[in-house]
Amino acid sequence: MAKEKKDIQYSVGIEDLYICMMEGEETTEAIPTYSTTVYTQSNISDLTISATTTNFVKWASNKKIINITKNTAFGLAFNLAGLNREVRDKIFGKTRTKGISFETAKAIEYPKFAVGVIFPLSDGTKLARWYPRCSVAPVEESWKTQNEEMTVDDIAYTITADPLLFNDVTMVEFDSGAADAAGVTVEQFMEQVVCDNSQIDTLFPGA
Repeated sequence: MAKEKKDIQYSVGIEDLYICMMEGEETTEAIPTYSTTVYTQSNISDLTISATTTNFVKWASNKKIINITKNTAFGLAFNLAGLNREVRDKIFGKTRTKGISFETAKAIEYPKFAVGVIFPLSDGTKLARWYPRCSVAPVEESWKTQNEEMTVDDIAYTITADPLLFNDVTMVEFDSGAADAAGVTVEQFMEQVVCDNSQIDTLFPGA
């Protein structure tokens, strides 16, 4: 058996936050329609990604013959050093008249949107991801007086990335260091939401 030693790659930070709103009604029949505007924000202090998994194990003849794992959603816990007011209103579904909006106790469904993030790696390559069907949870806010030592506290945003109705996709990842990634750049990948395999040849025809 041949041995092959490979260099390792590790994370060296996190770059901008990308948000693109889903438009119209999502269906099981077609890829969702997204806004032509992708918002970018240089505001991520840190991001914790969790998975919602279920596991099925089957034993037979004293052996574990089946071990199936299903990931039904991702939890994206952002600490953000601020967020643009227009973007914030859009993801929370706020409508303002003369700058005024109203909160009620009625049950609501927050708007769906795609979240994109970029992770630079130690070898100069990058991982880029789209989470194409996200919604935000209400945030807990804390407002403090300033003193001699000025501080800007992060605000925690909890976002859930659910599977698309059309194809069950929860996350799409591009690795710029992959052997077959020639012809596609991170910038091209983040220009629009990528959420289905059928888009690849259309969006990246020269790759």
